[in-house]
Amino acid sequence: MNSNQKEQECPITKVLTILSAKWTVEILRELSYGPVRTTYFRKAIPGLSMKSLQERIRDLEKHGMLIRTRYDGQPMRVEHTITPLGLRTSEILVALKEIACQIEIVTCTCPLETSCAGKPDCPKRAQMHSLPRR
Repeated sequence: MNSNQKEQECPITKVLTILSAKWTVEILRELSYGPVRTTYFRKAIPGLSMKSLQERIRDLEKHGMLIRTRYDGQPMRVEHTITPLGLRTSEILVALKEIACQIEIVTCTCPLETSCAGKPDCPKRAQMHSLPRR
């Protein structure tokens, strides 16, 4: 097979590969509330290591789903913000939740859903939402 005939990866598969990476959904979910500092991710997502967080942030930034902003000062701080592409990606996640609701009973509202307006009714999320974001 020559280079012109090289098999290309399906674009749907590529997007699903990005979204299925461990912690990606949780990170996008937290970003849906608003800008997030690095330390908040670790508090809000139990089990998330700093190494995994850094890898996911780099990957999401590389694919244009979040913006990482560094602020100089004492102490230096980093803030992450979801991009318009990240918001569009969130719509896919909401559609997946709708499918999940057809498969089984789901009792929480995800902050990714616009009807939720950033106020989770999921008991697990309600506790984390009360954490200071900054």
